[in-house]
Amino acid sequence: MKIAHLVGHGALNGVATSSRILIQAQLDAGHEVMLVHSLGSWIEHQHFDGPVRMMGSNFATTPREIRRVGYAIRDWGEDVVHCHGSRGNKFGLVFRCAAGTPIVMTAHARQYQLPWLFAHEVIGLSQWTVDYYVKHWLVSRRHIHLLPNMFDVGRIEPVSVASRARARAALGIRDEAFLIGSVGQLGGRKNQIDMVRVLRKLLDEDVDAELLVIGSTNQGNDIMAEWDAAIAAPELTGRIHLPGLRNDALELLPAFDLFLMTSRDEQAPIAPLEAMAAGLPVLSTRVGNMVDLLPREQSFAVGDVDGMAAAALDLRDATQRRAVGQAGRQEIARQLDPKRIVGEIDRIYRLAIGRSSKKLRQK
Repeated sequence: MKIAHLVGHGALNGVATSSRILIQAQLDAGHEVMLVHSLGSWIEHQHFDGPVRMMGSNFATTPREIRRVGYAIRDWGEDVVHCHGSRGNKFGLVFRCAAGTPIVMTAHARQYQLPWLFAHEVIGLSQWTVDYYVKHWLVSRRHIHLLPNMFDVGRIEPVSVASRARARAALGIRDEAFLIGSVGQLGGRKNQIDMVRVLRKLLDEDVDAELLVIGSTNQGNDIMAEWDAAIAAPELTGRIHLPGLRNDALELLPAFDLFLMTSRDEQAPIAPLEAMAAGLPVLSTRVGNMVDLLPREQSFAVGDVDGMAAAALDLRDATQRRAVGQAGRQEIARQLDPKRIVGEIDRIYRLAIGRSSKKLRQK
């Protein structure tokens, strides 16, 4: 099958990372892939094991750019177009209406946008996501499919004594500190201020704890109003580490003892999956597909700082952390196996082709 992916996101985030994993799995399965990427994007510079037709776009919704991209996809001979992100979805809307192109969209977020009405099929990454689009009449239940992002645990090595020591040395973090935290851009949606509150509760219990948050510190318009005051508290001096956006975030994962996700809204976040694949125990709010991946005792209502802190206290023992981390790695290997999920996506593509005015080319 010839699959064109439209990935409008430029930054390194869950959309870009999950799209890269999907493309590689499709190459491994013998498909041909064309990637239309945002100019200067992270995914543009990724290596794939197999040939990928690359095309850059600014995704401007102008007739000239839409025609340029659309004709390139048509001339390549696509069987289906898979859209990721709002800018890609807008192009997909036009391609469906103008040329009858089979269009599949992945709902990486819950957004009320017109293009959802024009997709032949939609992939919802969690039940939370599926319910939103059905409730708001954007997609019929018949044409939205619950299917999480695939994840290849084999590409991430479990934490070792040596990798933990290297990561902490790179960050200047003491070996004996009980290190909690996460990877992700600071902001109100990811709600990292609750991590500071968990840190304070651990310190109140005389735990030698520290907090590490890897990711951009530019909150943009998604501001946590109390963040600056909270991290400036004298008793937290030297205990909060904000190294900013790092290209070596995966290599720094072993520094953590415990990975937290305090988000108010997620669909299928990648960072906690990377932590689980590394064998780190993860505590998360009950958002997106984390509800399906974590046992009840490791998931919490948004804002349940007391519950998360109590669970963190129970995971101070290194042996217990290893056991919980190993179980998490095994769970995502079971639920998010790329070979299984890529077959399900193939089925969804065939449904989209069947609903369109085009037919699947015979190979």
